[in-house]
Amino acid sequence: MFNKENHPLNELAFPDTREKWRNAPVEITAKQLLIDGHPVMETWEGAYMKRLASIAASRGGVVLEIGFGLGISAAFIQEDPIAEHWIVEANANVFDNVLKFKDKHPNVKPLFGFWQEVTPELPDASLDGILFDTYPISLDELHTARFSFFDEAYRLLKPGGVFTHYAGEVEFTPEYVKLLHEAGFTEFTGDLVEVSPPPGCMYWDEKHILAPTITKL
Repeated sequence: MFNKENHPLNELAFPDTREKWRNAPVEITAKQLLIDGHPVMETWEGAYMKRLASIAASRGGVVLEIGFGLGISAAFIQEDPIAEHWIVEANANVFDNVLKFKDKHPNVKPLFGFWQEVTPELPDASLDGILFDTYPISLDELHTARFSFFDEAYRLLKPGGVFTHYAGEVEFTPEYVKLLHEAGFTEFTGDLVEVSPPPGCMYWDEKHILAPTITKL
């Protein structure tokens, strides 16, 4: 697993501002989504996204997905009997694909912007499930982006609601557990999903990745 010092993404130039990322160019190939040259999502993540989607949709009701990417997890969420599917996406070009996705799925509510701009407008205890999978727009966010959402996830979930996210881990590390506890989460489990990232993948190099199930009691 990459550490902060030798992480391959260090070689890329990050946009460092939300406005640059919001309007950054997008390239979609048969295997990946690139935003401003960054590998935001790749198709090898399919099995992992399926597991995260099943966790987020396991309570039914209203599911919030933050980060659309290639729409892999969104398509899996739609396979479950949920009432509403809210999708937050910050890149304008990818958001166009969210709008196209909504054309096929009437229960989708597209929300444009960064989660820091969008979710504060959502009511407390309004969600049954959350799937969080964003991409860092700066080196500082590389290892903290998912952790920064924990407090907001706790606020937004109904009691009994469930939160999952792209973990970037193979276990619950002490730092991970500490931040979950600080946000108010005391009930969490995880399972390892087998994946096959290709040689040279810039953001994951293990054969398994943790799929967390984090419940608000």
